[in-house]
Amino acid sequence: MGKQFVISSGHGDKVAGAIGILNEHDEAKKVVNRVFDILTKEYNGVGFKYHETTATTQDQNLSNIISFHNGKTRELDVSIHFNSATPAATGTECLYYDALTLSAKMSAAIASALGIVDRGAKERKELYFLRNTNKPAILLEVCFVTSEKDAAAYRNNFEALCQAIAKVVAGHLGYVKNQVEGVSKPVNEGYYNKKFDRLVTLTDIGVYEDKEFKVEKKRYKKDTKLDIIDIAHSKNGTPRFIVCGGYCTANRKYVKAYTVK
Repeated sequence: MGKQFVISSGHGDKVAGAIGILNEHDEAKKVVNRVFDILTKEYNGVGFKYHETTATTQDQNLSNIISFHNGKTRELDVSIHFNSATPAATGTECLYYDALTLSAKMSAAIASALGIVDRGAKERKELYFLRNTNKPAILLEVCFVTSEKDAAAYRNNFEALCQAIAKVVAGHLGYVKNQVEGVSKPVNEGYYNKKFDRLVTLTDIGVYEDKEFKVEKKRYKKDTKLDIIDIAHSKNGTPRFIVCGGYCTANRKYVKAYTVK
C-alpha cells in the first residue's frame, strides 16, 4: 500500500468556527469531501477523512480530531480552515510546524486557484493541531470568511480550489492520476439540467451578470422565490439558471426548482 493521508475539517458541528459571509465549518466540510473524492478517485490516493460531530467544548473538539488523525496509519495530516478578520483582510495562507516547503507550495496553489493574495507559509508551532499530530501536518486557511472578495472567489472557483489542494497533496505523497477518465464526481452532478418555472433559495445566493460568476449584482436571502427565465451553462459546462437580473446557481444544494401548475 502506498502512502496514506488524513484530511479533516476544522472545528465541529457543535463547536462553531468563524462565521461571516461564509460559515467556516460548513465550507471546510465541503472542501474536505471534495478533495478526498479527488485524491481517492481521480488519483490513486488512499486516506481517511473526518468531521467532528459530538464535542461541545473546544478542548474536546480538538482532542477528538487529534485522536482520529493519530489513530490512522498515514504520512500526512491536513486540516481545512477558513480565516477571519476585518472586512479588508484577504488572501490565503498555510500554517505548519516543520513542513515549510509543502506549506509554501500549498499556499501558492490555493492563491492561484482562487485569484487572491498569497499570504504564504507561516510557522505556528503553538497550534494544537500542528503540535499534537505525530506526522507531518499542515493547516490550510483557505480564505477570509469576512471578505466579500474572498467569499466570491471561493464560490466561483470551488472546483479549481479543490483540484489545486489535491494536486499538491498528490505530488507530495507520490500519487498519480488514474488512467480511466470520469471516475470522480462530474462538476455538473447535483445540478438541475433543465428549465423549471421557479426556484426557492435554500440558502443565501448571488445573482451575477455573467455565467462565470465573476461579478455579483445582487444577493437574495434564504427562502426567496425567483422566476426562472431559462437555463445556460458556464464555459466548463456548469448549469446556471437565468433569472431576472442575471445568472444564479442551479446547484440542488442551494436552490430548489419546481414547475408552477
